[in-house]
This record gives sequence, C-alpha cells and structure tokens, in this order.
Amino acid sequence: MTLQQAPESATSHREGRLAIVLIWAVSHLVVLGAAALGSWQVLQQSDRLGAYVGLWRQWDTNWFESIALYGYVGPYVSEVQNFHYNVAFFPAVPMLMEAGTWVGFAPTLSGLLVSLVASLFAACGIARLTQDVGGRAEWGVVAMLVAPTALFLTAAYTEALFAAFAFWAWAFARNQSWVWAGVLAGGAALVRSNGLFLMAGLIVMFLMSRPWAAANARRAWAKGSALLLPLVATFAYFAYLKAITGSWTTWSEAQSDYWERHLVDPVTSLMNTYHLIFTFSPTGEPSSRMATEILAMAILVAATIVLVVKRWWPEAVYVAVTAAALGTSTMYHSVPRSIVILFPIWMLLGLWLSRYRWLRWVYVIACVPMLVLVTIRFTQSQWIS
Repeated sequence: MTLQQAPESATSHREGRLAIVLIWAVSHLVVLGAAALGSWQVLQQSDRLGAYVGLWRQWDTNWFESIALYGYVGPYVSEVQNFHYNVAFFPAVPMLMEAGTWVGFAPTLSGLLVSLVASLFAACGIARLTQDVGGRAEWGVVAMLVAPTALFLTAAYTEALFAAFAFWAWAFARNQSWVWAGVLAGGAALVRSNGLFLMAGLIVMFLMSRPWAAANARRAWAKGSALLLPLVATFAYFAYLKAITGSWTTWSEAQSDYWERHLVDPVTSLMNTYHLIFTFSPTGEPSSRMATEILAMAILVAATIVLVVKRWWPEAVYVAVTAAALGTSTMYHSVPRSIVILFPIWMLLGLWLSRYRWLRWVYVIACVPMLVLVTIRFTQSQWIS
C-alpha cells in the first residue's frame, strides 16, 4: 500500500507547487499588466522597457535608487531632493539594486526583479504556514497575492524581500529549527526595522517550546540565541550610520525630521489621523488616504484579537507589536502597506478561504479590481500607502 501511495503523494505535492507558482504568476501578470494599461500613452516611446520601468520608479524606490547609485552620504546625497534623509531606509534592497547595476541593469529594474523572485519565495512560505494551521496552501497564497496591498510585492519596495525572509523564518521556527529561523530573521532585519517585531514573536514561540525542560537545556538555549540575530543586524546598521554620520540617533532623527514621526499615545495618533481626513488635502476634499490608514489599523487590531482568541500567541505578539509601533506615531503612516508582511493575517484568511467556498468568490471579486486600481494609481504617481 505504501509503495502504491508514494507516487500519488509525490504527484500531489508537485501539483500543489505548480498551483502556487501559477497563482503567483497570474497575480503578477495582473499587476504588471495594470501598470501598462494605466499608462499606455507613456509606453509609446521608443524605449518602451525604460519607460515601463520608469512607471515603477515611485516614492521609496527613488530613495533606494539614490542609495544604490550614490550611497548614504556624499555631495549628491546632500544636495538633491532631501536624500540625506535616506538613512531612514535599511540597506538590503539598495544593496541588491546596486548589485544589479554591475551587470548593466537599471536600479529600479533590479528592484523589480528582486521583488518578483522574493515574492515567489514568500508565496511558498505562506503556503507552508497556511497548511500548518489546517488550511489549503493555495488559498493562503491567493489571500496574500490578490489583496490590494499585493502591489508592493511587485514594486521595487522592501515588502517582498522582507516577506521572503520573515515567512520562512517563521516556518522554520514552527519546526523548532531555531538557528535557521534566527538567520532568516536577521536577514529580514537588514530589510526593514520590522525585523525586531518579528524577533519578539519568535522569542515567544521559543519560550513556549519550554527550552528549560529539554533533554539538553544548554544546547536548546544556545540554538535559541540565534533568534537575537535581528537585534544584531539592526545594531550593525546603526553602528554603520554612527561611523558615517557621527550619531547613534541618525535613523530616528531622519524619521522625526523628514516624516514627522514622533512617539505619541495611541489616542493622539488616532485623532491626528482622523482630523487629517478633513485637512490633509490642499483642495479641501476628504482624504481617502487617511480614511484607509484608519481602516487598516482597525484590521490590525481586529486581527490581534482573533489571534488571541485562537491562542496563536506568537502570531498575536508579532501583529500586536507592529500595530503598537504604527499606532503610537504622530499619525498613521503606511499602515495598509504594512499588512503585506503580517503573515498571520494571510494565514487566517487562507484558513477561512479553505473552509468557506462562498468567501472565496467574495474575496477575489472584491480584491482584484481594487488591486488593479491601486496599481494604476501607484504607477501614475498617486500616493498609495
């Protein structure tokens, strides 16, 4: 019986992997196609590839490109477009964009390729995590890749690379492969400061494994110490900034000076964002951006509550710490975009989509048009958070 079942099992796994790749490919074709459709006239230039890549050179990508080409400090950085605040961005994505220039790629094109590859790894990671909690792998992938925020898994931003590291760090941790989990989480911490939030959740998971009760407790603690690598990676970046700028607080100063991010209480942060709905737009109409920020924060809070009820404690800590960091800034900033890297939300959605057939149709029909719309708006230089 075992010999007869083995080929069937292998075929099933192969089909599952192909389904994940197909979902990834189709979702990215939708995003890439929407960008082209929304700026068709721009693409009538002789250099169509260059024009198309230029559509994706928006917002944070400009900062990454500046770092890739000119570094964090120097005459160009000091004089052009406030790029001396680029120290607010962690180095992993700019370094990979710079590496692309060595083989003749434009930095933004390199960033797009990094996101494409990394998002495939992230899709495989969320498939594994969704299976771990009893869902069907493909629905966890659908939940993540057709969400309106999935735009940032294609753009030359940090989300895809962080997700690739973070999702697999969590998958290894669930198997108590603490060293690999720590190494991958350390990689995530070189992409975004959220690596520290990831570390908090991983440490909770490690402590829940009761390392003190292991047969070889000292060895268990030694392996668990790898989970501190995100702290080491963050410290290394701050030490680098100290070396080139002379200040240990360069990163936080850039956040407060340019983006006006200061630590406030949660109520003040919420009220500031609420008032900006009516005052943020210079032309006077209500700001959909600020309303969306508040809606996204409500999703984070609701997700945290659901995770606590389900007693997914490490996942709850990761989402809660992220929400706390975003919800104690002067105002909400890029909260919808942060949902991309919060895999517990995609695990939950993947589980629910696996259980409820009707929800699959509702989710896909509601999300795909929004994904197309926000992609078009983003590549037309409209701020999409």
